[in-house]
Amino acid sequence: METTFLLVDDDKNDELFVRQAFQSANECRLEVVYDGQEAIDYLLGKDKYSDCVTHPLPHVILLDLKMPRVNGFEFLEWLHKDSPGDLRLTPVVVMSSSDHPRDVKLAYSLGANSYLDKPIKWSAFQERMKALNIFWTRHVEKPFVSA
Repeated sequence: METTFLLVDDDKNDELFVRQAFQSANECRLEVVYDGQEAIDYLLGKDKYSDCVTHPLPHVILLDLKMPRVNGFEFLEWLHKDSPGDLRLTPVVVMSSSDHPRDVKLAYSLGANSYLDKPIKWSAFQERMKALNIFWTRHVEKPFVSA
């Protein structure tokens, strides 16, 4: 079964890096939104995301923290307190350039399943994304969720 990842990140370079790292993986699909509000709209199937074939619910969310409109912390809070159905069960991997202990602790307290810092070196970032992809596509049972 194909694993759908939803990347929530306002940095186009990070999007490109994740796409390139995932490119060789036939078992995954990458959907991208650019802030937490767009991620909420995607999960709720609002407006341009209403076609669930074109925009399926993700099996895993890759979440940046520092974004406009609704940031990653606010998104996590919405997901775990206010989202409908089983959406709160969707695994969330925080990917942030911040490794500040306060950010790490807050992300976990809001329900993140894991926290990765974004390495500055492209090769390290690519290696981390490939490992993340393999882990979530081949080794982990993911919950079936519905909105």
